[in-house]
Amino acid sequence: MTDWGQGSYELTASQLAPIADRVIDAVEPVNGLRLLDVACGTGNAALVAARRGAAVVGLDAAPRLLAVADARARQEGLELDWIEADMAELPFPEGSFDVVTSVFGTIFGEPDRVAGEIARVLSPSGRMAITSWTREGPMERFGELARRHVEAALGETDGGPPADDDGDDPFDWGDPDRLRELFAEHGLSVHCEKHRITFSTASPEAQNDEWFDHHPMWLATKGLIGEEAYAGLRSESLALLHEVNEDASAMRFTSSWLMTTGSPV
Repeated sequence: MTDWGQGSYELTASQLAPIADRVIDAVEPVNGLRLLDVACGTGNAALVAARRGAAVVGLDAAPRLLAVADARARQEGLELDWIEADMAELPFPEGSFDVVTSVFGTIFGEPDRVAGEIARVLSPSGRMAITSWTREGPMERFGELARRHVEAALGETDGGPPADDDGDDPFDWGDPDRLRELFAEHGLSVHCEKHRITFSTASPEAQNDEWFDHHPMWLATKGLIGEEAYAGLRSESLALLHEVNEDASAMRFTSSWLMTTGSPV
């Protein structure tokens, strides 16, 4: 299990900031509305919503990330409520929020429980917007690389997306059909739209160092497979970064992501 408080996730969060703006755009208007940002991390989407006048609650299971988010809010003079809790057990009554958002947070939860909790805390006229990676492009390839090393080290499947309750194939958060089916079971009608984001850093080496020295998910993998295997994974990741690089003088790669918006039926 990933400890999102270790490392420096804020480095990756800064790269994802443009998507947070897109998420809040998708649920506008938010001024004066109660908004819950699930798995809020360092507060990207929560802060955007607060700047636009929403009454925001940011929820995350990592206290260090909440502290980073709170410091950012204070610097801007924004007032938000930050709550440490599990997104599969939201500590709010039914219909507590007009809007629920999550930027690449729900993908790390158990699908049925997370979808059920979002539906439960949304008001009957509420709106939701969440993001997930698709199984296309570099992000999926890096995930497969990590899973392969974990499986080799442990002799079993681990480190991938949460499996369905029946133990069959892992839930694919990037599959619009599965997302529509998942949320329909909890009374939400959703629409999925594919987008792309470009990541840019100084070099493949700089990007690889940032991930392997600071990203919580890579550091969690290190804890699972050990130093020697981690060094091998790091080397393969760098080779893949060079392969997918779109800029010979720096580092740039583009990945596909999904915006899922919806509301109670």
